[in-house]
Amino acid sequence: MIVMSQGMIDEVLDIAETFQVTAQHLRRLGRGSFKRGAESFGSREIYRFEGKVRLTRSFPRDVCFETANKLEEFAAILERLMRPEPLQS
Repeated sequence: MIVMSQGMIDEVLDIAETFQVTAQHLRRLGRGSFKRGAESFGSREIYRFEGKVRLTRSFPRDVCFETANKLEEFAAILERLMRPEPLQS
């Protein structure tokens, strides 16, 4: 049995929280441009394909959401390890 100090438990829970916050930001990137009032910021990648210039989103929705899902899974695992559910009889 491994005994962890409260400081170590808090560090692991901080990592889990960081994963969750990062997942939220990735989902925001996947939804498109950022807007605040009259200002907006969008990101596109430009590349050549068969002699033509193409534009594509820098942060594809499916990749952002898939990565966000994985981060949330990792966060849940860390939280379960640090806060095990009580045994039921």
